[in-house]
Amino acid sequence: MKTIPLYDKDAFAKEFAAKVISCEEVFTGDRKLYKVVLDQTLFFPEQGGQTSDIGTIDSSNVVDVQIENEIIYHYCTSGFLSGESVNAKIDWNHRFNNMQQHTGEHIFTGLAHKKYGADNVGFHLSDNTVTLDLNVELNQEQIRELELAANQLIAKDVEVRAYYPEPALLPAIDYRSKKEISGPVRLVEIEGTDICACCAPHVKTTGQVGILKVVDFGKYKGGTRVYILCGLRALEDYNRRMSILAKTYQKLSCMEDEIPEKVAGIIEDNKQLKFSVSEVKFSALMSQIEKYPSDLIDVTIFTEDLDAKNMRDGVNALVEKHAGLCAIFSGNDEDGYNFVIGSSTRDCSAIATGLRELLGAKGGGSKQMAQGNVMATRSQIENTL
Repeated sequence: MKTIPLYDKDAFAKEFAAKVISCEEVFTGDRKLYKVVLDQTLFFPEQGGQTSDIGTIDSSNVVDVQIENEIIYHYCTSGFLSGESVNAKIDWNHRFNNMQQHTGEHIFTGLAHKKYGADNVGFHLSDNTVTLDLNVELNQEQIRELELAANQLIAKDVEVRAYYPEPALLPAIDYRSKKEISGPVRLVEIEGTDICACCAPHVKTTGQVGILKVVDFGKYKGGTRVYILCGLRALEDYNRRMSILAKTYQKLSCMEDEIPEKVAGIIEDNKQLKFSVSEVKFSALMSQIEKYPSDLIDVTIFTEDLDAKNMRDGVNALVEKHAGLCAIFSGNDEDGYNFVIGSSTRDCSAIATGLRELLGAKGGGSKQMAQGNVMATRSQIENTL
């Protein structure tokens, strides 16, 4: 017996009565749940790129809803008897939030299709992320233009209609669909903007979307992936960002408009500080190198926090004075070491290969100089060399 999808008839209904058709105990990971089939349901199952509704059946929590072979399964925290009458309630805040996001996606995609001929080739709506994939590359100016047009359409508060057209009329309707559909086709139509095949619940008018904000976008598989937030999610995200901004300018002791200039100054100061510290470390390294007697053939130095340039310059200075293997390892036993090795008489590439084979080091180079990194202790490195 198929479950009657009440969400198809009224996306704004919140509660319903039903009869339990079957209940099966299942395990998902380490968690025991009950797989419940009802004769009718308002719970929208995960499909079409959108996660499912959640809510309650009597006192049992509905944590997931799936559809398999046209049968809708409610995954509940407690079980029921077959034939039992139950009362169920969807989590309305979760449902309305999803409807805002999904209708917003239709608005944005419909506008992109009308203006740029873009087709929606992917959609994902979870509790945290809303992405839509278009098969056309769009730049920032085009994205902002579509975002503005979407919000203008939202402000007009036009009708959003979900319906099943007569099968005989369907071939004459120019509607969007990501795949071929067999059987009845449910269309979601936004007046004057978009007609799309879709199974999900939607708001009644565009005004109920509230606002649409593009939070990010980028190239994706030859097209564009767009991240959007609508309505209450957009408000929550705005409040989160404003809180971060407020904490930032308070920490920097400046007005919010001054943050970019203030941060740029801090970055420049940090660069100068790093340069100064690097010069001091290199000076200390060269003083150490000068103390080694010139008749010493091999020299290996272990140190901390040297950058790659200082290590290479230090090894070059060692090679001028010492005929054997000259090496500098910078790091510690816990985090591993970066290394540069050089020699006028030894094959540094072969030595680097040995370090890879014996200690799992990464890197390589030429006969005269090689560099890389290794997760090993100082004692292991010294013994290997």
